[in-house]
Amino acid sequence: MSTLFLGIDAGGTSCRARLIDESGIVFGEGAAGPASARLGVEAVFDAMMGAAREAWRAAELGPFAFARVRAAAGIAGYRREGIAADFTVRPHPFESLQLTDDGTIACLGAHGGAEGGVVIAGTGSIAYGLRTGHALRFGGYGFPASDEGSGARLGLAAMEAAFQAIDGRAVPTPLTEALIERFGGRAAAMTHWCDGATPTDYAALAPLVTLHAERGDRIAQLLMEGAGDALAALAAALEAAGCPRIALIGGLAGAVQPYLPQALAKRLSEPLGDALDGALALAGLPLTLAATDAR
Repeated sequence: MSTLFLGIDAGGTSCRARLIDESGIVFGEGAAGPASARLGVEAVFDAMMGAAREAWRAAELGPFAFARVRAAAGIAGYRREGIAADFTVRPHPFESLQLTDDGTIACLGAHGGAEGGVVIAGTGSIAYGLRTGHALRFGGYGFPASDEGSGARLGLAAMEAAFQAIDGRAVPTPLTEALIERFGGRAAAMTHWCDGATPTDYAALAPLVTLHAERGDRIAQLLMEGAGDALAALAAALEAAGCPRIALIGGLAGAVQPYLPQALAKRLSEPLGDALDGALALAGLPLTLAATDAR
């Protein structure tokens, strides 16, 4: 039986998987819930295996036979102290499993294996680059102190604006009114939600901000401009470090693009592939196939 390759992008909002054969044809894709390393090894592996099983089912390959699969996963938060060692000793069902951080697979996918950098704007944010064989990293230390320009920070800023509006310190806008209405118009309910909110919870508010920004809400637009400036600063750090090619990627990338400084927007490169392409390359699939498969 031919070898299969499985790429996994284990992020803070969701975990995605793509299964491909040796010819580069996509067999199936699957998804599961959040898979940030901060959730713990078992939670991440549960999400990874859930996404892998969904990809296998989509491929209609019959009973699971993961022993013929060469897999690789990029895990959000994998580079935190002590995390990699915990993941390395966790058993897995694959022929092989390569593990790294989500920045590495994103960079490999975006540049087809060539050196360059990516600014990732999703639940969190990070600038990651590869230059002369060395890895570069800026930001990405976790919410709330880092991850500037991310969906989580955008959601947090929106809640701050809603608190200012509900107690009369700021004029309400459609965005803040929508947020306040979510909690029945009660500041106590908003506070209770914030007490237990995760970065994923805050990031889930980002689409509301982008929607109202498109509709002309000034507060929402200011928040988007702030996110654009923060991501531009991460891109500038990569440029200063000598990255020859930089791409903006991630779930928030498209929405924030109109709010980037124009000079930066003109210098950004289109990504050649996505993070799953990078994970597939790390698993051993030739990059020419990983980045040009028949999706």
